[in-house]
Amino acid sequence: MLPFFRRLMQPSPTFPYDPYRWRRDHRTSGEKVLSGMRLGLGLVAGFVVLVLAFGGISTLPAGAPAYGSYGPFVSWGMVCLAAFILFLTANRWASIGIAFFCVPALFKSLAVLAFGTNPTSSIPYYRLTRMQSTEILFVCVIVIALTWRFTRDHPAPTAFLDRIALTFFVLATIKQMIIPYSWPPSPLISGLTALLIAWCVYRWQQAGRSRKHQHGTASTFDKLTESQPSPD
Repeated sequence: MLPFFRRLMQPSPTFPYDPYRWRRDHRTSGEKVLSGMRLGLGLVAGFVVLVLAFGGISTLPAGAPAYGSYGPFVSWGMVCLAAFILFLTANRWASIGIAFFCVPALFKSLAVLAFGTNPTSSIPYYRLTRMQSTEILFVCVIVIALTWRFTRDHPAPTAFLDRIALTFFVLATIKQMIIPYSWPPSPLISGLTALLIAWCVYRWQQAGRSRKHQHGTASTFDKLTESQPSPD
């Protein structure tokens, strides 16, 4: 059990969404089929986890009446189980999971900004005002900027703090989606704050590694210079 927690504390390689993007794929047909089946099963499993999270969060804090007297326990159990799975598998969905939330909202916001709002529509996002769509668009841009390091061809590793931030952001976004929109959107702001903290720590660590590398290079150069014989 202890080695398992030690592995969680260490940065884990982030699974790229498409490891063969912009590269020649030399896999056999069987390997491609197997990879596609794994991707499909992963998407189905992710959908099940999100349904679990939606079902739990939408019934908090009182608990759904359908669950009877154990409603709060069932609701919290669903949320905790979904959070645990999201936390353990964050390095597998970090490169695509955020896009699941941001890309649809991005296009819907652009559609409202381009074609206007329809207050009488039965579709909720058609009733958004242009101001609200601009706010959503701004949030999407921030989220993409804070998580871009996971979507590159060579994604950054998923650290322990990243697991916490990504999991909390997903749960906070679900909470924001099931409540009436109002300003300020407290759940969404808390999720963005978690992503911002993780991003700042990542940049700080990157800067520290860069300084160490430059210092090591300079030290090696100084040693080589000192080892050369001085001219008479």
